[in-house]
Amino acid sequence: MMNVPEVALSSLISAAELGIIAVGLTMTFSILRFANFSHAPMAVVGAYMAYIFNVNLGLPLLVAFVPATVVMGLFGVATELGIFRFLRNTGDLTPMIASLGLALAIQYSVQSIWGPQFLRFNYPLEPGILVFGAHITVPEIGIIIMAAAALIGFHLLLHFTTLGKAMRATATNAGLAAASGIDTDRVIRAVWFIGTAFAGLGGMFIAWDTQLDPFFGFTLILPVFCIVLIGGVGAFYGAVIGAVIVGVAENVGVDFNWAPVFGWFGLSGGGDISLPAAYKPAVAYLAVVVLLLLRPSGLARRELI
Repeated sequence: MMNVPEVALSSLISAAELGIIAVGLTMTFSILRFANFSHAPMAVVGAYMAYIFNVNLGLPLLVAFVPATVVMGLFGVATELGIFRFLRNTGDLTPMIASLGLALAIQYSVQSIWGPQFLRFNYPLEPGILVFGAHITVPEIGIIIMAAAALIGFHLLLHFTTLGKAMRATATNAGLAAASGIDTDRVIRAVWFIGTAFAGLGGMFIAWDTQLDPFFGFTLILPVFCIVLIGGVGAFYGAVIGAVIVGVAENVGVDFNWAPVFGWFGLSGGGDISLPAAYKPAVAYLAVVVLLLLRPSGLARRELI
């Protein structure tokens, strides 16, 4: 029988981890208008940057997250200046292919530097606590609080700062924004900084909740893009809603007893049939198909509002 509190907690954790990455992806798409396949693998780099500051340099884990996030933001700006700045006027396909090449380069560079083995952050292990029937750990509490703080901070930036208003104007119409005196190059650099920092932070959350795995970047590509498609490409608040939907769909999908459903088609004689955890991306993809059949444009408007 499904443990509803545990499934709800797992869904919330998944939404926090994937949502922070998806928000960064939808930001870059909203401004730059191409699918950045290197965004999810950048989450892996963020996790290993935190590992350097935490394990190699000896900083407490939460302190290590701060310089690691800044380094990831600068890495995003360097990527824009070194690669994607030269591809802005080449259409959608060229930068997308370049991002796929960058994703592969990141994948194999991380593996060659740190090896294929699993690693973990250095922090004290503490027993979890029972809340409303769900067992929650200290890392999970930290992930929820930090993800909420990051999203609230981004909301405030969008609506109450000059940079945020310039980002919204550029996302709506870049040409008109430039004609109105907005420095769109500065906006693009800011988007790369924030978006890549969010990707890195999401990777840190995943590694904190589980362990460092040099291969988890590619496993994130499908669910993160599913979130963006569900929420509406380029929509910040849609990405948040999409993260919740995908988080719930993934965790309910692998915890649900599918035996009665299979029985309707004469494929099961009863018992308990649950999907392995490896099927979570497939469940996310199914959620995308269902929702896009009902609303092809996604749940929200396609701009940073």
